[in-house]
Amino acid sequence: MIGGKYLWLVLIPLALQTAFFPHLSIFGVIPNLLLVTTICYGLLQGTYQGLYFGLLSGLCLDLAGSGILGINIITLGILGLGAGYLERVIFKGYLLVPICTVQAGTLLAELFSYFILLAFGWRIKFLSFLGSTLLPLCLYHLLLTAPIYYGLIKGLNRSKKTQVDA
Repeated sequence: MIGGKYLWLVLIPLALQTAFFPHLSIFGVIPNLLLVTTICYGLLQGTYQGLYFGLLSGLCLDLAGSGILGINIITLGILGLGAGYLERVIFKGYLLVPICTVQAGTLLAELFSYFILLAFGWRIKFLSFLGSTLLPLCLYHLLLTAPIYYGLIKGLNRSKKTQVDA
């Protein structure tokens, strides 16, 4: 289970995503650092850890944002679970695995959000959504996946080392 010591893995990306990255938007989009972190965490820690991390990340993101409550909880929970499932069948040393998984997760999460918004009456043309949101967000996540993935590996290893030393 994710303890209090891993809460920083949610709070730091959440703070960066809400306070810092709005000033660094690319083509008008802000990266979803919690989505990238959730997928990378699931790939490194496994199914249940990925699910718990995704649910916690989604809850924090929903509470910090002004969107429809629950979209991020469902989306990040499912992505954490799916990435965690892959943990058993992939080799964690290849950077291509988290990059491809984050790209697929970004695509699924944004399409899910798009269809939920359509169901709630928003009128967004798909090609406009594709060009103005989805493609720039995939580019942004492509740039951020490697530093987040390797930073997470380093942070988790350091945390495990301090557990053993204590």
